[in-house]
Amino acid sequence: MAQIESIFWGIIAALGALVVELVFFIGSSIYANPLAEISFSQFFIIPQFIIVAACIEEVFKYIVISKIIDRFSFEKSYIINSLFVGLGFFGVEMALILMSKNLPEIQFLIEIAIVHLGTAGLIGYFVATKNPKKITTFLLSIIFAIAFHASYNLLLLKREHIQNYLIFAILGILVLFNIANFFRINSKLAQG
Repeated sequence: MAQIESIFWGIIAALGALVVELVFFIGSSIYANPLAEISFSQFFIIPQFIIVAACIEEVFKYIVISKIIDRFSFEKSYIINSLFVGLGFFGVEMALILMSKNLPEIQFLIEIAIVHLGTAGLIGYFVATKNPKKITTFLLSIIFAIAFHASYNLLLLKREHIQNYLIFAILGILVLFNIANFFRINSKLAQG
């Protein structure tokens, strides 16, 4: 039951992040050039906004994981429930992709899922093993999550052979971190 609840909280986090991204888009569009016609989807190819969007999304994941998932998670379920938050987050992004009617290749969808599940898993590990009320826990988990998320998104801008290898390396490291964290979380919690 906690996993289903985690999915719904991931959906709520994604919708909250989307609202903040829209507000940021509207505000920066008005401020930068009110006469220019730029669509919200075009905004996601501007490198600065890619980083801002990754920050917004990861902060919303952190808020949900540290405030809600933390209440009903214990040991390995921190990682599992956090991964389900990422799954809910991915579900919203998948719905937006499907609504755009530009269906990408399945590989692209798998990559997006890995990014959202993986960064949520990392955040869950930090929340579980450190004090989520401390600013250092917030900063540490957000910096790691943003590094993976923003790097992936920036590499998508010009995807060639070198970028493909870098993307696979980033996603592979993210998966390995989550697997390692899943198996070591009990011992890490026992030390604390």
